[in-house]
Amino acid sequence: MITLIAEKPSVGMELARATGCRDRHDGYMSGGFLDSSPCRVTWSFGHLCTIEESAEEGALRSDPRNLPVMPQRFHLVPGKNEKGETDQGYVKQLKVIEGLFASSDLIVNCGDAGREGELIQRRILEYVTLRNAACAKPVKRLWISSLTDEAIREGLRNLRPSSEFDNLYHAGKARAEADWLVGINASNALRAAVTRKFPDIRRSLSLGRVQTPVLALVCRRWYENQDFKPVPFWTVKIVTEKDGMTFTVVSDKRYESAAEASAVAQAAMRSPLLVTEAEHQARIVKPPLLFDQTSAQQEASKRYDMDPDETLAIIQKLYEHKLVTYPRTGSRFISRDVLKTIKGRMAALASNTQDPQLRSAATMMSAPETRFNMRSVNDGKVTDHHALLIERTVPHGLSEKEQRIYDLIALRMLEAFAPPCEEDVYKCAFTCAGEPFHASHTRTVIPGWKAISGRTVEMETSPEDEPSQPLPRMDAGDALPVLKSEDVRGETKPRPLYTFESLLEAMKTAGKESDDDEVKAALKDIGIGTAATRAEILKTLMDKRKYIRKSGKKIVPTETGLEVYGIVKDMTICDVDLTGRWEVALSYIADGAMAPDLFDARIRDYTRYITLQVLAADPGDGIRRAAEAENVKCPLCGGLVKVWDNGARCTNTACGLYVNRTVFGKKLSESTVKFLLEHGKTGIVKGLVSQKTGKTFEARLKLTVTEKDGRKYGNATPVFDDRKPEYRKYSNK
Repeated sequence: MITLIAEKPSVGMELARATGCRDRHDGYMSGGFLDSSPCRVTWSFGHLCTIEESAEEGALRSDPRNLPVMPQRFHLVPGKNEKGETDQGYVKQLKVIEGLFASSDLIVNCGDAGREGELIQRRILEYVTLRNAACAKPVKRLWISSLTDEAIREGLRNLRPSSEFDNLYHAGKARAEADWLVGINASNALRAAVTRKFPDIRRSLSLGRVQTPVLALVCRRWYENQDFKPVPFWTVKIVTEKDGMTFTVVSDKRYESAAEASAVAQAAMRSPLLVTEAEHQARIVKPPLLFDQTSAQQEASKRYDMDPDETLAIIQKLYEHKLVTYPRTGSRFISRDVLKTIKGRMAALASNTQDPQLRSAATMMSAPETRFNMRSVNDGKVTDHHALLIERTVPHGLSEKEQRIYDLIALRMLEAFAPPCEEDVYKCAFTCAGEPFHASHTRTVIPGWKAISGRTVEMETSPEDEPSQPLPRMDAGDALPVLKSEDVRGETKPRPLYTFESLLEAMKTAGKESDDDEVKAALKDIGIGTAATRAEILKTLMDKRKYIRKSGKKIVPTETGLEVYGIVKDMTICDVDLTGRWEVALSYIADGAMAPDLFDARIRDYTRYITLQVLAADPGDGIRRAAEAENVKCPLCGGLVKVWDNGARCTNTACGLYVNRTVFGKKLSESTVKFLLEHGKTGIVKGLVSQKTGKTFEARLKLTVTEKDGRKYGNATPVFDDRKPEYRKYSNK
């Protein structure tokens, strides 16, 4: 008997269909065959198992004098839910998996093909084997980047030895344990430092190996903007004419005073404008590379203002519906083998897309005579997975956002293999009254890849604040009349605040601005975090820690984020270069070039150092103001209520009041939950769904408290306005 285990139920269903497992059971499918042997398919729910220190070590953490706590061996336990309790659904599924593994002859690891996927599956295998020695069976690995029937069948015919991926597992394990060691100890040290100075503050503060350097990026840029003092400057613009064509030239210099610029402008009116250089240059603009996960998230943020985690969730869904290839990829290249499939993918797009622009481009690109640009083809730069591509499966019933992301990936695939764009850049230099001036114009000669998305630009100039204009033919030595001359005031500007797009880029290119050439070279193409984790890091900082927030399209720190940064800003935990070096080390482990034990020893040394640094910190008074600003008092005991993604819980363990954020099919906003807790009721909430009729309704919500098994639960019950009796029929009372 062979048991296949997938990372999630949706993928398990695809594997069950491919192997003929049609008999449904609680937690698995059976009745299929693999290589003439009977097989079953089961699945995880992502991280079914997590690491935890022993109970004794956990108790030690409550006393700052025992920090840092350094478990010599981490214990695997079933994962926890949003309330911090052991998830009983996870426990149940682990028991199912244990029973299946114990009665198997071979186990096939069908986890997502990457570092995290390998870690998730190996943890499950280790956990059930420790509980039941009968689960120690031979293991093979299914390694695929696509969920099409063809890819699954090909992968199942070519299962690989599990040992091929040992180094990948070691890298995932090293990353998880490093994050635990640094995060748990530094966070406990921070809370201890704050409590030492402000005993009444019970704010749930945290630090992390990757999240804190990212917070530092946001805070530093914010302070840079706040402290920036604009410096005025002046330029001179001259309007001239040749062959009946009027155009403007701009001074090369930025003048420090209005008087100096005005003097140049006045002198220019008494002098001819002399052409000193007129040069046409051919410029080749290569097509963009294919998307990896991060670049797809950046493009979605830029075009549609979509958060990175939302984009990833959509791409994951498209992948599970066999519409795109594996999303959590860090490569922007494909191999020559995959290149053979591209025309087929384009032909499928041409026959099914409803977008006339995509259909036209796909038809042209899939034609037999079309030759592909090979910039995105490089076997040596394909890592665990190749770049994002669309599949041949025809999409049906996509939401507006899903269709946008699908079309975005399809468009990039077409652009990446299209010919380069050819442009003519016309640059002219001038002198007038002894001062240098310039003008330039870019004209598209052959649109190439830009024509696919309609990005052809007929007229461009640089920089952005200079006028867009065509230029007449000129030769060196020509003297042109000055029709108008004026001085124009400008101001220096700070670097812009981060957006999701630019913050992802900063994480991806961390180390680029380092003064250490060795670090800069080492971090090239690595950055901090991974393609698979960057969106989750930003989500954690925004939704769980409340350290950053969106202001329009900009990402800015909250008051709490600024205060936490203020405490640790001069510590190594904020050092982007150092965090990047850890990422380099993890890549070495995955490649077999570094022993995991060496990395572990270095992380433990670092943890001791950073814990002592944080423990010695002297938090400023602002941390109290930040905590009070975010506090929500429990209506029962007056304690601090923490609002999580799924619900709100009183941090006073003697009370423990819990309020679910999802009410009548609608997830309440954080502000609505806080208002409910503070005032006992809300304003009119729209989009509620009746459990009886399935119809939507609107009502005020009132907080009522019930107790069950010694636990207190806050319930948001609808209250209907007497002036709107039509809403009463949707009440569940």
